[in-house]
Amino acid sequence: MKSKVNEIAISYSGSLKTNLLPKITSSRCAAELAFEQWNKNNIELQETFKIILLNNANKVKGIYEVSNGGITGTLVDVRILFAVVLKSLTTAIILLHYVE
Repeated sequence: MKSKVNEIAISYSGSLKTNLLPKITSSRCAAELAFEQWNKNNIELQETFKIILLNNANKVKGIYEVSNGGITGTLVDVRILFAVVLKSLTTAIILLHYVE
């Protein structure tokens, strides 16, 4: 008897050239980039958890919102977090959590 299983495909699509990506050189640089990307209209309303995805040269591959919660908390599913990191072939991450 022949068994059947699902086939799983993993992909990542980046549209910007590597030389155009911003480079993180310090914690201040990371904080400024994170604040630029945050929605200023609800930054004090809800807790949010994001990650900055970096390549080996500390160039920003992208920012991914992992979780958006309520007034007093947000839940992060680490399986989703690691799936995004692995699918994007990221070599370093910066965790971002904003709470007022």
